[in-house]
Amino acid sequence: MLLIAILAFARRAGAAPAEEPQEIRRARAETLFREAEKDDEAFAFARALGRYDEARAADPTSPRAPRAEARAAILRAHAEGDFVPFTKLERVRRDPALSSDPAAIDALVSEAETFPEGRVRVEAWVLAAEAYAHRFGRPGDAMRLLRRVVVDAKADPVLARKAARDLVGLHLGAGDLAGATEAARLAGDRADPKLARDVARAARRQTLHYASICALLAIAALAARAVVAAARRGTLGDVASALRKIGPLVVAYAAYVAIAGGVLASRYEQGNAKPFLSFGVVLVPLFLVARAWGAAGGARPAAKAARAVACAAGAIGAGFLVLESVDVAYLEGLGL
Repeated sequence: MLLIAILAFARRAGAAPAEEPQEIRRARAETLFREAEKDDEAFAFARALGRYDEARAADPTSPRAPRAEARAAILRAHAEGDFVPFTKLERVRRDPALSSDPAAIDALVSEAETFPEGRVRVEAWVLAAEAYAHRFGRPGDAMRLLRRVVVDAKADPVLARKAARDLVGLHLGAGDLAGATEAARLAGDRADPKLARDVARAARRQTLHYASICALLAIAALAARAVVAAARRGTLGDVASALRKIGPLVVAYAAYVAIAGGVLASRYEQGNAKPFLSFGVVLVPLFLVARAWGAAGGARPAAKAARAVACAAGAIGAGFLVLESVDVAYLEGLGL
């Protein structure tokens, strides 16, 4: 009997301890998570990573567990160089004064040259590029960094895609269509599939822009030539008479286009009356030049037809230039 009692006692002594109550595990996980956040805020990223992992392990069912897991994953992805580069990046990124200070951004870019390959270096370039492009008025420096992001194999695909679009946008904003085309080609498969189409659309708009200007200049030149010829023939008075007769009608029609179109557009929430007002103003000289050309030009059917086609092209070109100057989004809505 004594032997049996000893064996029973030994079995109880060697048994696993009772599982810790849920509320205790939850409280410990909460404490660890708060300490991890404090370490995170203090740039003690290595210690924060360990505590995020401990918090999740202490209570995987805690409401904090998903957030701890997500933050730990972010820290692991930025752990190159024992978090030294990440600390330098975060000190600038988290401080509005430093992120808006050209000297601080320049210093970060310089330090990034010594960072090991990885996400931190890429994100430092992105942070600096945004500052150069949008706050410091240095698009050239921004484009240089964005180009490095686009080709960096360590860049996050989403970040590389945005960098490619920003790079193309800066080139287009500077009127550099060739640079935009090269940037889209440089991005390759990492670029947004729409990016190449957007660049092609910008190329079409540029072609139409120059074609519209050429059409208007051609109309003005041909009309001036016809008026000079009429003056030599002594029929300039007929041209002036034709302009006096049509002048009030032209002004009335232009006012109708501007006012009626503006009122119609204003009835829509996103409507904008400016394109109609601008086009109405542009129509006045365009119609007067066309009428002067018609009065001074030849009366043969072929000449009249040629003038009609040229003036129609001029009106379309004027409309294109108006929409382009007011908001390119109008042209995009038309597929241009």
